[in-house]
Order: sequence, then C-alpha cells, then structure tokens
Amino acid sequence: MSIIQYKKADCRNCYKCIRQCPVKAIAYKNDQVEIIDEDCILCGNCLSVCPQNAKSIRRDIELVKASINKKEKVYVSLAPSFAAAFENVNERLMTHALEKLGFIYVEETALAAYHVSRQYEKLMSERKMKNIITTACPSIVYLVERYYPELVDMLAPVISPMVAHGKMLKEMYGPRIKVVFIGPCASKKQEFKDINNAGVISFVLTFQELKEWMADEGIYLNGQFSEDIKKLKETSGRIYPLPGGILKTIDSKFKKNYKSISIDGVDRCIKALDSIKNEGMENYFIEMNSCAGGCIGGPCMSEVKGGLIEARTRLIDYIRKNSAKIGQPNISEPKIDFSRKFSPRSHNNTVPSDEVIQEILNSTGKFTPDKELNCGACGYSTCRDKAIAVYNKKAQLYMCMPYMKERAESISNLVISTAPQAIFALDSELRIQELNNSARELFGLKSEIAEGRSIHEILKCPDIEKVMISGTNINDSKYYYEEHGVTVEQSIIYIPEQKTTILIIKDITKEEQRRKQMHQLSTENVELAQKVIDKQMRVAQEIASLLGETTAETKVALTKLKKSIVAEVGDAE
Repeated sequence: MSIIQYKKADCRNCYKCIRQCPVKAIAYKNDQVEIIDEDCILCGNCLSVCPQNAKSIRRDIELVKASINKKEKVYVSLAPSFAAAFENVNERLMTHALEKLGFIYVEETALAAYHVSRQYEKLMSERKMKNIITTACPSIVYLVERYYPELVDMLAPVISPMVAHGKMLKEMYGPRIKVVFIGPCASKKQEFKDINNAGVISFVLTFQELKEWMADEGIYLNGQFSEDIKKLKETSGRIYPLPGGILKTIDSKFKKNYKSISIDGVDRCIKALDSIKNEGMENYFIEMNSCAGGCIGGPCMSEVKGGLIEARTRLIDYIRKNSAKIGQPNISEPKIDFSRKFSPRSHNNTVPSDEVIQEILNSTGKFTPDKELNCGACGYSTCRDKAIAVYNKKAQLYMCMPYMKERAESISNLVISTAPQAIFALDSELRIQELNNSARELFGLKSEIAEGRSIHEILKCPDIEKVMISGTNINDSKYYYEEHGVTVEQSIIYIPEQKTTILIIKDITKEEQRRKQMHQLSTENVELAQKVIDKQMRVAQEIASLLGETTAETKVALTKLKKSIVAEVGDAE
C-alpha cells in the first residue's frame, strides 16, 4: 500500500498530478488515478498540485497514541525544519509541547546530521568513488535505485540523519525505546520501513500531523513552557534542511578532493543524473534534495504564511541563534554502524518497439512526426512517452486533448454541415460567425460571403434580441420570412457563457403549402356537403308539403264517407 493515499474524485481531463510527477508513477484508469508503488519515489509533488485534494499522506497519529497509551517509552527525533514550520517557536517551546503529548524525550535529528557529515568527509578523503551523491534524501535514493541503476554505486553508502539518530537514541537509552521522527518529508514514512532500517525508527509523523494533533489536544505554542525544559544541544547539523546545508557542514579541506555542488528540486536532480549517466561526469560531490528549496519546501510542511521565503527566514534566524560552528563542539563519534548498501530496484515500465509505439500513435491520428505536438496536456512530455504509458497500461488513448478536440470538432462539423436544418452561429453583436450549407441554400447565400455580416441583413427577426435580453430561449416557433418567401420553424438559443446565439431553422414552406391546400380542399368539401344537405332538406320539405296536402284531402273524403255510412244505417233502423 502506497504511503500516498487517494480518495475517489472527479479526475476527468485534469492530469495535473501526472504532469507534475517527475517519473510518471501514476496510472489513469476509469477516470481515477492510481499511485504505482514500485515506480513512485515519494517526492510528494502530486500532493501539492491536486485541485480535488484527492491525495493524502498515510496518517500514523493513532499508532503513536496507542504506543504512548501503553506506557511505552517514546522518544522524538525532531527535524530542525520545525523552526520554519511553526510560527514564533523555539526548541524549548516545542519540547514542552511534545512532552505534554506524552513523549519521554526530544532531541533534534541535526545531532545525527553532524555525524553523517563526518562520514561524507571520510568518503571524500578516501577518493575511491567516481562521484559521491548524498543519501540524506530518501526520494533521491529511490530515484537513483529505480531509474538510474547504473549510478547506484555513486550513492554515498551512508545512512540518513533520521536513521542515524534512531540508532544513536537506542544506543544511549536502550534498544526497547520507540523512536518517532517528526519532519516535513513524505518519503521518510517509507524509508523507516526499508529492510536496512527495520526497528530503528518506529513511526514517522509529519509537521501537518503534529499540528493537527496539538490542536485536537488544545496545545498551543504560546510562549509559555516549564522552566526545567532545557535547550536542545547545539550542532551545525541544523543547517541540513537548506539547499547547500550539507556542504556547509563539511570542512573545506575535504572539498579539495571533489568538486562540490548542491542541487535541489527533483527535475534538476534528474537533469544532473542524466548528465552523469550520458556525459560521464566525474569527481563530483553532489548534494541532492528532491524538494525545491530544500527540506523546508517539503510536501508535508504545515502551511506557512509568507511561503518559502518566510519559512527560510525563520529557519536561518533559528540557526544563527542556536547552532554551533562547523566541527564545534567536539562531539565524539557514536558507536553505531553508519554504513548502508544500495541496490537497483525494478520499476514497471517496458519500452515497446518503434513499430508498436507508432501503431499507438496512429490510433490517435499521429501518422507523421509533424502530428506529434508534444503539448504535454495529457501529463506526458512527448507523444511517444504517452504512447509508451498506454502500452504499459498507465494511460488511456483518449487522454490526448488535441486528438479528442479534433475528433469532437470533426464529428460536430460533420453533423452541422450535413444537417438538413439551416444553422447560424452569431456573436454578441449578432454578426454571423458560422453557417452551414443548408443555411446558404435556404437564404440564397451560396455565392456570398455571409461571415461577419449582421444577421439582420439576411433575416428580419426581432425575437433574437429578445432572447439575448431575457435569456429565455424560443423553441420551434413558426416564422414567415416574406423577403425570402419561406415559412420556417425556428429555435433561438442563447449561450451566455460564450455570448453566442444559435439559430436552428427548419424550412416548412412545402409543408405549409400542403397544409393550405388541404385546408382549401377541406373548405370546398364542407361547402359542397352543405349544398347537398341544403338540397336534401328542400326536397324533404317539398315531399312533406305534398304528403300533407294529400293526407288532408284523404281525411276530408273519408270523413264524408263515414258520415254518409252512419246516416244510411240510421235510416234503416
């Protein structure tokens, strides 16, 4: 499990952490990033740049608390950069605060840094190494072991000040004590677990963790401390966190044997290692620190108002007031083993053949070298680097922004250009920016340059301004453009973010003509039906009139006949 942990976040189309990762130890899968442990050098760059705050350093506070609660003797190795991380603090205030948290004893890692410098002096005096690269920064060690295995024998075979101090504390106070290193570094959380350092350091806390813990416990560095708190031992090793700090602790007489330089920032360290590897540079003592600005530029420094400048000022002020001169006082060398062996470590990055790389490039439209823009938007410096990452399943094809943009534009342009509807795109002043072939054909613009002209020169439609002012779009409204003799269904869409108005116009002139024809035919049929009905009604009325007269005459005749018959019957009686 990586020291750098991450939570799910919307990483889509960002790639910021990949761009900032100097060794590209980040894979991108399913819209999420993954730290590749065997590739990562734990420089912490990705922690600082993630806009989603999706990455964090593994927290060990609870483990330290548990150890303290079990009444174990827990000692602190405190990085001297604490003076830069905390405002208005000195070693007595910090010691007091740490003892209130439950720590038994506090000592600065700088004491061990003094002795580590003496080991560097021995190496320089022996003159056996072609070049000497300092090993106080674990991220530099991981960088060389994983990416420059041919330079491993140039790593100074010396433990870091943190490990040396852990050994010194155990030598003095017993092997059963627990040692907690507190500093600004992410990679220290891995270094203390390395096989060569097992059991020396028990836990590592960052300054950020310490600040949060102190806040939870209500402990503040407010200028008050117990009078029996003694000052920490003075040593020249307090300058280690600054660029060139190691070189400043080495006696000048030893520097005659090697050309001494200091390099900070992982990108510059990589360039220096490339020069050593490719150009055969020799006889250099190189102080390397992966963090720009030295340890005070570490990824786990608590936030400092004023940034790196203020942090540097605080530390320099602390050093001036509390550090001994180089070589003073005369501290006897502890009886510990300062040696360490380094060996190449494998990392997951296979370089495929040129044919395979070209095949991957072809899949994103890069058939020729001039199509390889090397823009870096995907997070990789070159298109070929990104193709190699795709081969190693670290990256996806669609991470190429120019390709996806070109593809999207190609598809959208194809859709727009072949759309049967007339489409206009207007700027904020209603000038035509784009129009499709259907628009040119519908409004007779085939032989004219329409781009740049006002839409009102072509279409008399006051509703366009109404939409821009109200922000309420109009959908599928019927318009008749008399000047063009066309009837249309028209949608007016305003996009405020881009100050763009889109007109989508469907020609319904023929449908409208057919509708009118059908309406006229229907009207004629209705009139004809009405005439038939009227005629039928007249016939019915005439028939009824004739039937009425006949019925009346029959009634009169039958009545007369009845009366006649009745009269005859009466006379007979």
